[in-house]
Amino acid sequence: MMTPIRRYSAPLPPVDEGEMLRYAACRTPDEGVLALAHDAAAEGETVLRPALCWREVPLTVTETRVDLCFTAFDSAKLAAALRGCDRAVIFAATVGLDLDRLIARHGRLSPARGLMLQALGAERIEALCDSFCDFLAAEYAPLTVRRRFSPGYGDLPLRSQRAFFDALQCHREIGLYLNESLLMSPTKSVTAIVGIGPGADCTPTGCKACAKADCVMRKR
Repeated sequence: MMTPIRRYSAPLPPVDEGEMLRYAACRTPDEGVLALAHDAAAEGETVLRPALCWREVPLTVTETRVDLCFTAFDSAKLAAALRGCDRAVIFAATVGLDLDRLIARHGRLSPARGLMLQALGAERIEALCDSFCDFLAAEYAPLTVRRRFSPGYGDLPLRSQRAFFDALQCHREIGLYLNESLLMSPTKSVTAIVGIGPGADCTPTGCKACAKADCVMRKR
């Protein structure tokens, strides 16, 4: 049985401006770019409205399929990430619509500032997800919380978003919507699943799981 939907709320860590610059594809920023990033971060933080909802679900994992009590996914990569787990947490997170509005306004007036605000949104939603996963690690200790896996990663189709939205009632819980093109609004939002189980998580994730070594977004 799925547990009731819960909300998560906690102060976000300070903005990592180095990560912001990576999301903006600025590998060698000069003083002007650094100042722009710092100023955009200060402005953007004033409009953030972080929100996250989650619930625990049972799961059964085979070689290429993950069965949850509300849906099933054919995904060898997701199955590998969840192998050994008998339950998982699904969640949806957003930093709010006001940042989208600020990005749109600056996108017309100052594209460079708009780009930095986009990068801030990417850094902040990742920080929210990381903070929540740290919370789960403490909540479920001594079990291990696996790395999060989102619709659109690997061989998990983006259309699986719909099942997450239905199970989490995202529109009601955190004001997060999914349109017919599978785009989320607010745009700086994430849905994901994390496995809960014994043993260490050795699954490579992020840049370590990607063979494209020349990607401009790759973490050093």
